Amino acid sequence: MGYPPERRRRARLKLRQVVRVRPSDAHLNFDEILPTLNTTRESVYFASKNGTYVEGLRVFITFPYSDSPGSLNRESLGRVVRIDDLGQGRRGIAIEILMPLYVGGKETHR
Repeated sequence: MGYPPERRRRARLKLRQVVRVRPSDAHLNFDEILPTLNTTRESVYFASKNGTYVEGLRVFITFPYSDSPGSLNRESLGRVVRIDDLGQGRRGIAIEILMPLYVGGKETHR
């Protein structure tokens, strides 16, 4: 029995990094800082118990994220593209990074 063809354009890295995720919709209210399970340059995958995530949800994502003094955290716009049931109330959240956020022709750094 064969395996389905690989759809990813780049290999996933299993190196854990920290990501900050918050909704772009002002009516939703969450702010999570979580370790990734795997990453590419265009996407991140992490586990969360937050039930707010749905496919298509747009989020602001800071990746990689650091709370160290002087860190240059770059926030981007992302979209939830897949949600997996990981058991025990945990869900795997796959987010495609759409674009960095720019203000006045300059990329913003927070």
